[in-house]
Amino acid sequence: MLARYPALQSGIETGSVYGSLGALAAGAAAGALVLYLYGLRVRGADDRVTALGRLRRAVRVVLVAVYAATVLALLDAGWFGVVDAAAAPLVGTATSVASAVTLFLGVVTPLPAAIGAYFGSFPAAQSLRGTDVSPASAALRLTRFGLGTALYFTALAVVLDVLDTAPTAALPFVAVLALVLVAVWATSPWLVRLTRSTRPPTDAERDRLARLCREAKLDPHAVRVLEATDAKQAFALARGPPRRQQLFVTDYLLDEVDDEVLRAYLALQAGRERAKHLEARLVLAVGTALFTLGPLLGVLSVPGVADGTVALVALSTGLLGLWAGQWLVYRADAAAAERTSREAVEAAIERYADLNDVRMKWGRLTSLRRMEPPLTRRIDRLRDRAARE
Repeated sequence: MLARYPALQSGIETGSVYGSLGALAAGAAAGALVLYLYGLRVRGADDRVTALGRLRRAVRVVLVAVYAATVLALLDAGWFGVVDAAAAPLVGTATSVASAVTLFLGVVTPLPAAIGAYFGSFPAAQSLRGTDVSPASAALRLTRFGLGTALYFTALAVVLDVLDTAPTAALPFVAVLALVLVAVWATSPWLVRLTRSTRPPTDAERDRLARLCREAKLDPHAVRVLEATDAKQAFALARGPPRRQQLFVTDYLLDEVDDEVLRAYLALQAGRERAKHLEARLVLAVGTALFTLGPLLGVLSVPGVADGTVALVALSTGLLGLWAGQWLVYRADAAAAERTSREAVEAAIERYADLNDVRMKWGRLTSLRRMEPPLTRRIDRLRDRAARE
């Protein structure tokens, strides 16, 4: 890897280590200060749910900014040269294992800065939500999530490297990317289990979920319970290909809702699974990014068409697809209402928002990003549909 970054070869010295530690500390301190000050501003708001929504959005923006800035600072400090030098005696310098180790360490090194920055928002989040998560528990969960995600995508990078040197190297870049997306979709249950704390359901939970899944027309291959009671996270999600799909349900959701609401919530998940909402969102997001940035970066080109034109058409098509994809949610809601009842589905949507302190309304950009209409619009659509019938 050093051959790819000649400027880093001179960074293997004690100053690189101190400079890297300084970059991590500076990133954590700056991010934490920004989020702490913003938390002071929103925690006294009259509308607690709106304040939480703004705080969550600020956390996402600040953590991404801190992570990116820390990566640049580590590059400037010569940290990756230190990583290469430390890994060389163990895994060599010109092997696939060495590249994977260097990539993994490079990806996870900025995580302490992002985690440290997150704790600037911790007092405001605790005050607004009233959760029981301790700082140590939050740090462990964030660390597990970061390490698990880094490990998962490092493995994907190794697979890409193998594909690049295997007979599949003759395949177009788009075809290789499609293979990777299929791999992510097929292995997504393992990503959840790698990044979150799960456990098998108890006998009572298993019997309850089996009965309600059967009534909701959801047929998972396996069920796992996500431990999230102290964080007050109430949700369920189905991941993986058909016949190997795994259902993940938080213990907080199981504790807080009755059978009627849980059945409707599971029916909503079944509707989305049949409508392929997650798959459509993944393909649209990745495809839009690829065909928008690919021509501009020289990775992708269309013969006879200007790169700028390709990028503009791809961006417009992707945004239109994300907007149109919201109809998949409406279809899933309608299917859930047919399996249970409109009132039960409405109650499940409202209960989800209440338990997670989620806003019922959000803007157009959020709807595009999630490929999901606001909760109020989903309920209105269900009522309009019932009125027409």
